[in-house]
Amino acid sequence: MGFKRIDVREINGFKLGNAENQSAGTGCTVIISEKGAVAGVDVKGGGPATRETDLLKSENTVQAVNAVVLSGGSAFGLEAGSGVMKYLEDKGIGFKVGERNIPIVTQASLYDLDVGSSDIRPDLNMGIQACMNAYEGIFDHGNHGAGTGASVGKFYGMDRAMKSSLGTFACSDEVLEVGAITAVNAFGDVSNGNNNIIAGLLSKDKEYIKGSISVIKNHVHGEAGPEAPDIRDPFKNDEIVVTNEFDDDTVNSIATEELTIKRDEGEQQNSTDVYPDKRADEHHDSLHNANSVHDEPEHESIPVEEMGYDVPFNTTLSCLITNAKLTKTQANKLASILHDGYARAIKPVHGTLDGDAIFVMTTNQVEVNFDAFAALATDIIQYSVIDGALAATDAYGLKASRSVIGK
Repeated sequence: MGFKRIDVREINGFKLGNAENQSAGTGCTVIISEKGAVAGVDVKGGGPATRETDLLKSENTVQAVNAVVLSGGSAFGLEAGSGVMKYLEDKGIGFKVGERNIPIVTQASLYDLDVGSSDIRPDLNMGIQACMNAYEGIFDHGNHGAGTGASVGKFYGMDRAMKSSLGTFACSDEVLEVGAITAVNAFGDVSNGNNNIIAGLLSKDKEYIKGSISVIKNHVHGEAGPEAPDIRDPFKNDEIVVTNEFDDDTVNSIATEELTIKRDEGEQQNSTDVYPDKRADEHHDSLHNANSVHDEPEHESIPVEEMGYDVPFNTTLSCLITNAKLTKTQANKLASILHDGYARAIKPVHGTLDGDAIFVMTTNQVEVNFDAFAALATDIIQYSVIDGALAATDAYGLKASRSVIGK
């Protein structure tokens, strides 16, 4: 029995909802478990904005949570969690303390104050609205919820950044269910799993994706210097073979088809789907643009104060939901392992100005081999990040992947 891709909303025991202010460029996403889900979290990076994550430590008392909230608004956005608490309390959901139910709500926020309006952030009312939408089934990926104001590729600030969004990916073998919801708001770039950058730092003319790594390496001493020219990865061959691990029917058959891109000739053979998301078909013809060598305009010196630090915080946030049987300790360990999925898709990741956080929630029903499940779940996180780049649409003056490499 193979794994097949499913809609993340099909995972039983969870309600997913988004609420956002599109004009302000911010929003929040809620994942609700009415009966309580065994949960864990792992936070990496130097700039987190979180709520009740200490409660999830393995040694602490509460074993299950009723909701995870992912939001924009930086630390201001943590107010949305209060709205989720109020809504769930009114429904009688929560940890029983005497005659009162206390909803267990944990949260992490990302920094999106440099798009839209910095004065409007997720608040109590938006948290309530996200819960109402969850019960009405109003949820989608793309420029919604916590991904409304998300962006990537911000080493030179917002001028050369790209729009990203809320990504999802899920699969099931009709017994085990696992999926992820990810708000992709990285300082660096997003790759599609084959070292092809699909969203990130734009070139000076904003016509192609330059990528952050060569630029960042050029400033390793923290001094002003010329912007590095585009270079090829010295460890790559002249041919890139792109495989699709998740085809239409299964997610456990790897590399069933191939797309070979001749870098020098621009020749395509055996065209098939590169990405796990079928909406990316239009990207195939120009995917090689993200890896081509370009002639940059004349190099200019970049003052130290402009080398990325005008963007205070970034942060990518995920929640993995499943029915796998896990202890609280295992959920925390899994959350730590899942950051490998970030490392595969985001480069660089876990910077001092990031607050990357991954939550795990499970209804605890299906026995699994932990190591095998961790490997599968890490893939799910990776693909949800990729979807967060591909599902985005242009907004707030920022180009999305489909507008740059899909031309």
